[in-house]
Amino acid sequence: MRPRYLLKAVHHALMGNAGDVAAYKAAALATSGYGDLDSRLAALESPLPAMTLDELLSRPAGSFGYVLARFFQNNHIQPLTLSDDTRTELQNSPVLAIRYPLFHDAFHVLLGFDTSLAGELGVWSFVAAQRYSPAFDRAAFVGRWVTRLVIPWQWKRLKDFEMKGRELGERAVCVIAEPLEEFWDLSLEEVRIRLELPVEV
Repeated sequence: MRPRYLLKAVHHALMGNAGDVAAYKAAALATSGYGDLDSRLAALESPLPAMTLDELLSRPAGSFGYVLARFFQNNHIQPLTLSDDTRTELQNSPVLAIRYPLFHDAFHVLLGFDTSLAGELGVWSFVAAQRYSPAFDRAAFVGRWVTRLVIPWQWKRLKDFEMKGRELGERAVCVIAEPLEEFWDLSLEEVRIRLELPVEV
């Protein structure tokens, strides 16, 4: 735990910089990946890409980037972006902890999960099955039981989404280590095929 980064997160929260908040919170936990995941992420050409809504909307209709932009719009979400100062200060922090929040919504698009609590559980179940890190495993475990306490009347839906997420995670390649930032212009179907996900999910 790095308390200084938590203070930085609070500072950026007051300034309304959601991307920097997420980055400092993640860096404070210093989440490292299993096996060689950290080195695979560090080897990516752009492990912490900048993405804006306008830039994604400029991609071809039906492309991964365009579909993600529409997901942002439909759910009233803004892409997380990092300031140059944050990028510089956190350049030696574990990449996984910062990269995943940037791409969390892209996981929703790739997996076909909505933004409901059940959809979030589906994504976290996928991430746990992919074996990214102990911290992410714990998050999925907590999410499994918190969602059942919050919306117990949706038990079956939660169970179905959890099982689907786990099954997809076990069959797919290590998605977070793929150069997703290079796939914006590819059709969503082609990206899913590259990641060994079903074309229709």
